[in-house]
Amino acid sequence: MRDEILAAFRAGLAAVDPERTTKAASDRLLESNRDVWVAALGKAAPAMARGAAWSLGDRMAGGLAVSDHDEAVPDGCALLIGAHPVPDERSLVAGRALLHFAARVPEDADLLVLVSGGGSALAEVPIPGMGLETYSDLTQALMNAGTPISELNLVRRHLSQVKNGGLAAATRARSLVTLLMNDVIDAPASTIASGPTLSDGSSPAEAEVVLRDRLGLASRSLHPVVHRPHPDHRWEVIADGPTAARAAAASIGGTIWTETLRGEASEVAVEMADACTDGEVLVACGETTVTVRGDGSGGRNQEAALAAAIRIEGTKHGFAALGTDGIDGPTTAAGAIVDGGTVERIRKGGIDPNETLARNDSHAALTAAGDTVITGPTGTNVGDLWFALG
Repeated sequence: MRDEILAAFRAGLAAVDPERTTKAASDRLLESNRDVWVAALGKAAPAMARGAAWSLGDRMAGGLAVSDHDEAVPDGCALLIGAHPVPDERSLVAGRALLHFAARVPEDADLLVLVSGGGSALAEVPIPGMGLETYSDLTQALMNAGTPISELNLVRRHLSQVKNGGLAAATRARSLVTLLMNDVIDAPASTIASGPTLSDGSSPAEAEVVLRDRLGLASRSLHPVVHRPHPDHRWEVIADGPTAARAAAASIGGTIWTETLRGEASEVAVEMADACTDGEVLVACGETTVTVRGDGSGGRNQEAALAAAIRIEGTKHGFAALGTDGIDGPTTAAGAIVDGGTVERIRKGGIDPNETLARNDSHAALTAAGDTVITGPTGTNVGDLWFALG
């Protein structure tokens, strides 16, 4: 079962291969003979940059990639490593470098921007007059105030020189093309990496309302900005979670349970496990969340796998939850593949599975069972893939 799931997971990753999909889209959308400068941002940035170089050849005049890991980039393309999931000084350096890169593109050349998940934290430059620490403190204060994620992102976009179309506004390039790998469920393309070339259509006044209502800050305290769109901008989403899920389902002979996986990881995992009947294979994609109540280590996929393992204990069923980026929370695992014997193996390791689930310590329990999956960074990011086997 483990081999079948891993094969299906690899099939899903192949369907959204950043290098291949970027090459194909670049072939279609960049037909002129002008020089093209390439800026890539996100977890798939190195591979997307390679795909662009494969397509452009000698027409690629320069490149800059910002990612969360070290990976080969084309000749003539620099690679910067930013911080994730919380921006730090490395992210500030990367953000400034991206804006400077975009501003250097000549007026008679094109700018190709390659965007993938994770970019929001990997590169950041707050608005003039605001330091990164103040930006981070303000973000944390909004979170502590119980601000909904939609409002939080609204404020962050308007306090950024990179987000919400900021990168597009920085360039004088003759034309701008953006290719995106989507890791967001049921949301517009402007949400991917907080839209460095795409505005969400909101206004600074809306951000000021959130700051006033949530934190009591007067509009004069901060000055959110709006970025002017590029006059010649084309964009396209070239890969997403459903594409990966359908390829994975075809590989393993399964059916799609949902392409909008969301909610509390442990609860949704039990729901999916219960929905799988004997002899059936269900596949899902999306991104769940975890309400942290303990001090353990693990990510949303391992939390889901442990909850499912408890549910299917003693049966012949199986369950897998894997991040397409190869990283699940602050661990080295992409997720885990569990079966009806997982709970027994955890207990033999001297660990109580229910107690570790309550403490959000799924990584320790699943490692003891030998059920974690280690892939390393995959170079792509389109959310998570889950499997339930009856």
